[in-house]
This record gives sequence, C-alpha cells and structure tokens, in this order.
Amino acid sequence: MSKNESVKAQLDFIKGIIYLVITGSFAVCGFFATTYKNATLLDLAFIACALVFLSILLFVALKVQNAKFKELENLKERK
Repeated sequence: MSKNESVKAQLDFIKGIIYLVITGSFAVCGFFATTYKNATLLDLAFIACALVFLSILLFVALKVQNAKFKELENLKERK
C-alpha cells in the first residue's frame, strides 16, 4: 500500500468516526426528547456529559481529518 492510499484509508476511517459521533449526538438528543418530562437531574447530567464528550470527540476528529487532508495535499504536490 502506498503512502497516498494509506492516507486515503485513514481519511475514510476518520470519516466513519465523524458519522458515528453525529449519529450518537442524534441518539442522545432523541433520548432527551423522549424523556424530558420524566428526566431526573442525574439523567440530565448524563445527557450533558454525553453531548460534551461527543462534541470534543467531533472536534478532535475534524482536526485530525484536516491534518490528513493537508498531508494528502503535500503528497500530491510532490508527485
């Protein structure tokens, strides 16, 4: 596998992680929407923690993806 193909495979993996995080965010929001009337303070704390964690994970994944795009750009310029 060439370096170019390796970077593309890593980008595809990161794209999958981003889709997973977005899906998780929708799941947490959906859980909140169905239980907001009966939610306890503990439930709300878990929901807030999950959303913060997913937001941080999304931010990190986007930063890594941006770095991989730049790496791929540099590889294409060398050829």
